[in-house]
Formats: sequence, structure tokens, C-alpha cells
Amino acid sequence: MEERTRIAGPVRGRIAGAHPGPGPAVRAHGRPDGWKGVGAVNLKREILHKVHAVPPLPEVVFKLQKYCNDPNVSYAELAKVIEVDPGLTTSLLRLANSAYFGCEQSIGSVQYAMTRLGLKRVYQIVLAVCVAPMSRTPIRGYDLAPAMLWQHAIATAMASEYLAQELGGADPADAFTAGMLHDMGKIVLGNFVNVDMDKIRQAMDQGGIPFDEAEREVFGTDHASVAAALLQRWQIPARIVTAVRYHHHPSACPDPEPLLDIVHIADVLCRDVGWGMGADALFYRFDPTSATRLALPPDIAEQTMAEVSIGLEGMMGFFQTLGAAQGQPAAQPVG
Repeated sequence: MEERTRIAGPVRGRIAGAHPGPGPAVRAHGRPDGWKGVGAVNLKREILHKVHAVPPLPEVVFKLQKYCNDPNVSYAELAKVIEVDPGLTTSLLRLANSAYFGCEQSIGSVQYAMTRLGLKRVYQIVLAVCVAPMSRTPIRGYDLAPAMLWQHAIATAMASEYLAQELGGADPADAFTAGMLHDMGKIVLGNFVNVDMDKIRQAMDQGGIPFDEAEREVFGTDHASVAAALLQRWQIPARIVTAVRYHHHPSACPDPEPLLDIVHIADVLCRDVGWGMGADALFYRFDPTSATRLALPPDIAEQTMAEVSIGLEGMMGFFQTLGAAQGQPAAQPVG
């Protein structure tokens, strides 16, 4: 695959100067000439069935999500829900006191974490702790070594949050969550890609299309759509699901919001730097429409990557230590 024309290359210099219009990012999703995606419908059905094999999130995640926007929620009562799980409580407090999430005063209880950091931030941390074991598996089809998917997820989450803080238009907490979850479909689709990589290469070569469109040619779906299906099962808010579903093709979204454009830009930047790169990383297209809609300032790419660089190593180290402390082996790929 290395000999193929790379669709994506260094884009940091192009992001702020993007012009209006879809450009090369939004090719019609039709099949390339001469290509027949034999069995794609059946494969799609099997893939979506595998979504239900992914472990459900703990009930505490849903309860936190439900009460995130409730001004009358009792932090004391909600803290008890988390404290039932000692492992989760310990992980939450350790991460809440980390350089990235922490505050000036030491956080010693779940209720105090909610008071100091806010319920949305606590939800982010709990979700990250619950999702991390699934993301540390090697993903064979995408040539992702253990923890590479998680590195890209955390980097994109941090970049998305920073962009939302700097640009406005989207809740930084939503941006972090969407960035963290945007590639979760790969844990389901990885084994399918591993088996049918030759067909994906053929689709890319014959049609001149990016990796995700080749996935659709072969499987009838792609990793972004599979991620969206998984997030719907996890009852993640619809605005985040939409951002994940269209993160490679923002111009294809019928009702785009800034959150979608932010995640697209963050994903492109993190792949450009090389955080969590797999075999597919250079075979996607940058959609300049996102940069235009966000009216990105000239230095935002460099500022974002500098901000992520400061915190990424510490975050990755925390989750590596967390996995070892909990005795968690890398989760096995679904399929």
C-alpha cells in the first residue's frame, strides 16, 4: 500500500487557507467503474451484528450522561452510584488529579470532583476509563499495534476540545467525547478489513477513492458508520453520533454543526502528526469545507498540536499504568 498515491499528506499548512466548496473531499459515493462489491449487503448485516458483541458500557455511564444537564441533580446521590465500584472510583480520582484534568486543589472524593470539575468533566473521565480497555487491543486490519488506536483517540479528543475552546460553536466536553470515540468502529471492522484488504486495495486503485469509501465498496459500510451504530447502542447523544458518522466527509452531512467540523480538523491534524497511525492513515481526504465554516485562524493548527503534545504523553502513561494496576490484558478484537 505504501506505493499507492497517498490521498492525505501534510495538511497543516493548508487548513487555514482552505477555500469554500467541497473540493476533493466529497466524491460521490458511487462504485468505481468495473468494481462489484460482491456480498457487501450480507457483510454489512454481519458487521452490524458484531456491533452487539461489543460489551455494553456500565450503567453508571448512562446515569451520568442522563444527569449532565440537570441543574437539580444531587451530586451526593450520584457520587454513591460511582463509589459502588471501587476500581472506577480510584481511576476517576487519579485521572481527575492528573495534569490534564486536575485543578489547583487535590481532589479526594467523587463528590468533590463533581463540584470542582463539573459533572460533564466527570462523565468524560468515567467514559474514558470504561472505553480505554476496548481501545488498547491491536487492530490487525488497520495495522494498529496495541494502544495505537487509543493514542489516536486521546490525541483527537484533546485536539477537538482545544479547538472547541478556541473557536466556540461546540461544547468542549462534547468535542472531547466525539474525538475520543470517533474511530471506535475499527474495533468491530478490523477483522473484516484484515480478511478483505486486497479488495479494499483494489477498490482504491480502480476508483481513486479514499480508504473509508473503499470500505463501503467492500462491506456496504465503513468504520465511521459502524462507530455511529455502536455509539447509538451506548446511548451517546445524537450530536456526537452525527459528528462521528461524518468525520471523514463533513460536506456529506445534511445538517452539519461546528462539532463535526472540529472533529474532522482534529482527526486530520493528529493523523498528519502521526499519532496512532495505522495502515489507512494516509489514505483519507481533507475536507476544506470544514476549515472554511470554522473560519480557522492562521496559526490554529500549530497551536493545537503544541497543546496536545504537552498533555498526550502524560495521559497515555496514566492509562498504561491504569491497565497494569487493574490487571487488564489488551481486549480482544470483536469478530
